[in-house]
Amino acid sequence: MLSGTIISSLTAAVGVLAPVLATPTPAMAQDISSGTLTGSVVGEGGAPVVGATVEIQSTEQGFSRSATTDAEGDFRAALLPIGRYKVTITAPGYAPVAQSVQIALGGTSSYSFSLTEGSADTVGEIVVTAARRNLDFNETTTGLTVDVEDLVKTTPVGRSISSIILLAPGTVAGDSTFGDVPSIGGSSVAENAYYINGLNITNFDNYIGASTVPFDFYRSVEVKTGGYAAEFGRATGGIVNAVTKSGSNDLYIALHGNYAPDSLRSQSPDTYASANSLYEADSSSTTLELGGPIIKDRLFFYGLTEFRDTEASSYSITGGTKTTSASDDPFYGVKLDGYVTDDHHLEFTWFDTTRETNYDIYNWDSETGAVGDLANTSYAKSGGESFVARYTGTLTDWLTVSAAYGKNKDSAVSTSGDVTAPYAYDFRLNDAGTAYIGRVSEQTSSSYTPVRETEREFWRFDADLYFDLFGKHHLRAGIDHENLSLARETRRTGGQRFYYYTATSATSQAQGGNLSPGQTYVAVSSYSAGGTFENENEAYYLQDSWDVNEQLTLNLGIRLDKFNLNGATGETISSFDEEIGPRLGFTFDPLNDGRSRFYGSYGRYYLPIASNTAYRMASSELSITEYFLVDQTTPYDENGVPNLGEQIVGYSSAAACPAGGIGTVGVSGCTVTADGSAPSTESLVAKNLESTAEDEFQFGYERKIGDLWTVGANYTYRNLLRNAEDVAIDLAVVNYCEEQGISGCGSIWSGFHQYVIVNPGAASTITLSDPLPGETEVRTIEFSAEDLGYPKAKRIYQSLELTFDRAFDGIWSLRGSYVLSKSEGNTEGYVKSDNGQTDAGITQDFDQPGLTDGAYGLLPNHRAHVLKLFGSYQVLRDLTVGGNLTVASPRHYGCIGYYPDANNPAYDYGASSYYCNGEATPRGSQMTSDWQTTFDVSLRYTVPVSMPGDLVLRADIFNLFDLDAVSDLYEFGDLNGPDGADLYYGQPTSYQSPRYVRVGFDWTF
Repeated sequence: MLSGTIISSLTAAVGVLAPVLATPTPAMAQDISSGTLTGSVVGEGGAPVVGATVEIQSTEQGFSRSATTDAEGDFRAALLPIGRYKVTITAPGYAPVAQSVQIALGGTSSYSFSLTEGSADTVGEIVVTAARRNLDFNETTTGLTVDVEDLVKTTPVGRSISSIILLAPGTVAGDSTFGDVPSIGGSSVAENAYYINGLNITNFDNYIGASTVPFDFYRSVEVKTGGYAAEFGRATGGIVNAVTKSGSNDLYIALHGNYAPDSLRSQSPDTYASANSLYEADSSSTTLELGGPIIKDRLFFYGLTEFRDTEASSYSITGGTKTTSASDDPFYGVKLDGYVTDDHHLEFTWFDTTRETNYDIYNWDSETGAVGDLANTSYAKSGGESFVARYTGTLTDWLTVSAAYGKNKDSAVSTSGDVTAPYAYDFRLNDAGTAYIGRVSEQTSSSYTPVRETEREFWRFDADLYFDLFGKHHLRAGIDHENLSLARETRRTGGQRFYYYTATSATSQAQGGNLSPGQTYVAVSSYSAGGTFENENEAYYLQDSWDVNEQLTLNLGIRLDKFNLNGATGETISSFDEEIGPRLGFTFDPLNDGRSRFYGSYGRYYLPIASNTAYRMASSELSITEYFLVDQTTPYDENGVPNLGEQIVGYSSAAACPAGGIGTVGVSGCTVTADGSAPSTESLVAKNLESTAEDEFQFGYERKIGDLWTVGANYTYRNLLRNAEDVAIDLAVVNYCEEQGISGCGSIWSGFHQYVIVNPGAASTITLSDPLPGETEVRTIEFSAEDLGYPKAKRIYQSLELTFDRAFDGIWSLRGSYVLSKSEGNTEGYVKSDNGQTDAGITQDFDQPGLTDGAYGLLPNHRAHVLKLFGSYQVLRDLTVGGNLTVASPRHYGCIGYYPDANNPAYDYGASSYYCNGEATPRGSQMTSDWQTTFDVSLRYTVPVSMPGDLVLRADIFNLFDLDAVSDLYEFGDLNGPDGADLYYGQPTSYQSPRYVRVGFDWTF
């Protein structure tokens, strides 16, 4: 039995440490995978104790550091691994003190220690109590830091990194099209950066999400929603920084089970497209953890294996299919920690996230519910092996250094089960003359990706220097280099795609009389594109945390980013080497008591161009269409493959057929979009292009009330300075030719001929793709913003955050935030939720001048009001109840339809502009989804029976009240033209996740 004194001491320790474990207030930020401890030591009268000896010992791994208090009674221990420590303080004439502290991920953990006069002979008899924690005055970063293991013990959360991110103020769920990826600070879901143990695992193909690491592998996660220091970049949203678990001096074995059976899941209402009432899903996972010492106090290991099994069935009403999916690939991860001495730490982390999911697609009759034959199969592959090695060394009490090297591999491949079967579609009218005959092949996909893999190789070096000069300085500097490689290909399934048409009089004339009106013919499309794209990112940074005096700290930082993007042949597409980002901030303690602070910051953030842009714009690409006669009675067989007749030649707008098709090479009978070579990038990018950039301003106040409560308020303003997007310049070229008296330009620049990456709304120097009529050399022209006809890209996010934290006192805890915000502009950012476009940086937003009409409004990630509360209550000694509430206001929609002028190239984009039925329907002005309220509860029961180890039974009920708010609406209002209303407009496309139950256990030894 523990004595009452020790129980009281432990309860007090938990009460003080709990704010560190999950605090939705300004998060601490500095080093990418460790933290720094600072403390102030005072005597009974509050006077600083000078020359006190401070010993900091890890309670988990045994190593220790020592320090001595300075003239102000302060001490510091830099770059400590996160975890729990015992701090013992001795000084002549004072009784020794031993207290527990927690070092959180990221930066500075600051504590106050009080000594009383007495003898130093009682060190061995000291009971360890909790030190009093102060606010952090060294940083201005906002967000959330959580200890994942402790969070799971008290709070119902999903088993994904996104579920943790969404606890932070200023975060909202992104559009479901992009998966489980959140939006941070009003930015799109493709503008965040993700790190684990210092390794950047962000998906640089399109910047949506990151490598999927199992939940139990995480120890601590820090979500930086703003105000981050110069060390962090390549993001205009947020930074998600995590560290994994490590071994300790105690042998640790744990077995975790999680089960979410379909029998404990409710159903969402049906939509016009999906029969949600028939959806089925079962998921389970079993995780084994093993960790401990290899050499006590010196060398430790930790390993995790997770066996995952998920199965699901979904039903498409519009597609007439039932799709089943199954995946059961395991995850493996290893972490090694070694201490050459107490001051020199070596780490190595390896993990494998490879996973395959298999899909079976059946024909399904939505009227009768009958499931037919297997129509197709496909599979998706993701993940890969990654590792990172890191060294951290304390060379002197004023200099520490760290270095890291690693690789992150990922993949995202999705292919049809039978890639040898072609896709065929019949565009002839049915017998009733009311609709196309439709797809005539069993193959449902016209193309597939046999290769889509990424590899990031990185190295970095950082140094921390501490010195006194007109105050105290912590100067941190470093260099960070990444080599990025994207290997990606796309090909036609079955080699070719077949489209069947009925010839018209116009078609017959265009074919030089080789077709008769009413005759059936086939367009045969051959396509392949891809290559390997090698790119580089590099950054240099300098950040000074300057304690000007006891009340004021200035954060003065600067970051230089360099981005280089290459095409398939190695030719440079874009190169940015002067992206200078200031990071400036302050903290001020108005009462000089460590209990309250004002803070503010300014930062400029940059985004690299996604590698997907290189694939889309600079691949070795073959894209040709050939035309053939077919048997008029039976144009194709039962698989949709044509019974080819004579090749149609003489097509007036077609070119000579290149190699790569199935017809005769050299005849004039092909539409050639790409001839198989990699295009020159000279005409693809503006000469004066600048990278996407954003400015951020923050100002806030934070106050500790007693030992349990912390409250805060924060105002954030973010402004997208510019973005890099592709635009069509055809109209600008034609107007230029008219001014220069050059005729015939419209036959080349006909509206869709040349797309160039520019900064919309800015002057652009552009090399034309072709010589002007009558010339042999291409021109480079400086177009003004007015010449190009595109508005400046705009996105403004403003928010007022109110936060509080009531730390756990042995009985209950509660944390929460309310955010009032507005996100508006004419571009969401790197992706486009309106149509689910994932082409980061080359979305449809600025493709044609007409598409920007009405585009300014409330953006898809705008949620004016978001309330978040989560906490726990210990009902009994062995029973804890937790809750997690989120209330969010609706998403706003416009109406997307055809541009009203059929002569404008924007019209040919179909339903893509903010006009419906010929009327302006601006973004966010026409309708809203529902308010969404989700309340989750958890039960944690510690089995009190005598048995090996500790057994905790868990149950989590998500969406307890089974609310079914509409989360997404169909936004397209025109069908096949501005005069044809789309009957699905305004109908729900998805609802919030229905109630489901996850049960599990944690058995630790």
